[in-house]
Amino acid sequence: MKIFQIYNGFCYWDATAAHPTIDSTIGKYPPDIIFVEAPDYVFENWGYDSNKTGDARFIKPTAPEGWYYDDETGSFKPINPPEPDPEPETPWTQMTTAYEEGVNEA
Repeated sequence: MKIFQIYNGFCYWDATAAHPTIDSTIGKYPPDIIFVEAPDYVFENWGYDSNKTGDARFIKPTAPEGWYYDDETGSFKPINPPEPDPEPETPWTQMTTAYEEGVNEA
């Protein structure tokens, strides 16, 4: 389980590192700061509905068009990521290329 601070309907802060149990939050914060236990698959910025119970309280983010939500990392990633730009040609890359070509010919 994780411990989250709830703010404005969102899982705002994953407090698990500072508070391994919900009981460890008691008395350390003003009473209007809310902490809840959440399943391990919940990440910061998930929605939170206090009118529901159990795991249904946690609302998984919806990915924008052209993106998907990565359940492993809790982040959005492009469905078709762009190809990385080629490395720019510099004197150092030219020397490295020339060296590698010379070594491979030997």
